[in-house]
Amino acid sequence: MVFEPLLRALAERGHHVTSVSYFPLKSPPANYTDVVIEGAEQDGLSVLDLSIFEKSNPLMKVPLLNTIVSSSFAMGMMAPLALETCESIIRQSSVIEALKQKYDVLIVENFNSDCMLGLIHIFGIEAPIVGISSSALLPWTYARFGLPDNPAYTPLLMTPYTSKMTFMQRLDTFISKLYINHLYHTMVQVRERDIIEKHFGVKIPDLEEIGKKQTSVMLVNTFHTLNGVRPTLPAIIEVGGMHLDHSRKLLPSYIEKFLNESEHGVIVLSFGSLLKTSSIPKYKEDIIVNALANLKQRVIWKFEGSGEEGTLTGNILRVKWLPQYELLRHKKTLAFITHGGLLGMTEAISAGKPMVVVPFLGDQPSNAAAAADAGLAIVVPYMELTVERLKKALEFVLKSETKLKAHRLSSIWRDRQADPLETAMYWIERVMRWGSHAQLHSPARDMPLYQVALLDVIATLAVAILILLAISWYILSKVFRLLFSNSSKLKMH
Repeated sequence: MVFEPLLRALAERGHHVTSVSYFPLKSPPANYTDVVIEGAEQDGLSVLDLSIFEKSNPLMKVPLLNTIVSSSFAMGMMAPLALETCESIIRQSSVIEALKQKYDVLIVENFNSDCMLGLIHIFGIEAPIVGISSSALLPWTYARFGLPDNPAYTPLLMTPYTSKMTFMQRLDTFISKLYINHLYHTMVQVRERDIIEKHFGVKIPDLEEIGKKQTSVMLVNTFHTLNGVRPTLPAIIEVGGMHLDHSRKLLPSYIEKFLNESEHGVIVLSFGSLLKTSSIPKYKEDIIVNALANLKQRVIWKFEGSGEEGTLTGNILRVKWLPQYELLRHKKTLAFITHGGLLGMTEAISAGKPMVVVPFLGDQPSNAAAAADAGLAIVVPYMELTVERLKKALEFVLKSETKLKAHRLSSIWRDRQADPLETAMYWIERVMRWGSHAQLHSPARDMPLYQVALLDVIATLAVAILILLAISWYILSKVFRLLFSNSSKLKMH
């Protein structure tokens, strides 16, 4: 959990922390209270079967429709999860009791739900909100702060685009952003509001308006070296890497032995914790194995169902769990094959390791595109995965030039004014001190669209130009008529 180090650090600094989540803290401090949301498995937090990505929708190949289809698919997964979770927490007595307490600040995740905003209003909690996002900013977050979201150079999070877009990509981005924001409002915010109003028997404001009114800052798990440069505001704080524990830990002995005995180094392969690698279709598994088997490097592959001390086949060691950040920082590790999850990619850039990214869903295509644009990765889409594509990708990331660039980008990424965890804690405590008195959002947040887009100014100028043209035409026509009339009289004489 990306936020766990932050919550623990706040408690260790002396703050009383109450956490409502699916993930209880291990060995929490005395002033830390966990309220565990019930039913994580039922609410869709179990791992995903990779076979679902084998089903190709023909509409995905149609320009301008592919992003809309993928956005609909993503929202079709996220919205039911949000609604089920909302239904669950409003009926959970421990959550309700926690909401009755007094707080100096509220830390609310900004992802696929705004249910908590409605509950904050129901229980009259007026404390300022600090939003936290485990991904780059989501499309529906921009308006909450009046942050510009220009589709000319700010790609949609769920697309494989960078800031350098073609005309068709910009058109796609423009349409898709309008569509996904509409979906989020109608499929999530409106329905969550209905759930809350029905349960408590009272009317509440639009959830977006509650968010605008009470949210002071947004802590975002990005940093521009990896994620690209975007328009920002004082309220948007980049804290990418705040989950990283830089202390060194011992690796399991069988992994350490495998690393030390590798003459040409090791490649780490992991598709994260939500994607069930053991469910990969046999032909795709064979593609990966055939591409890796002839390498002179060794490979450590996170693969469920492996033996207690791994399953070794040739140069490939399959392990059911791996200490990823420790492995990526190991001197023998050369590269990382990943699904494009932001946490793993953050670990890779911190460790200075180049990547081959095989994105599947969500923000993974966007993360992959950003890393490739930075020169840190090469992207191989899952549906285009072949032995030759994977071999060529590995050849690229194992080049000395790529490794040198990865080390340089890592140094730039780590060169900050303060540690990201300290930065996050500073801003939370600053919000506690000043609340809404320290305005950090853009004035555009509270302005109508016609003012933000200067439509009234453009319309006024257009009318003024038309009037000037009309007057000019009238004067010129009069002058020409007068000249023509005088010329005719002279000829008659």
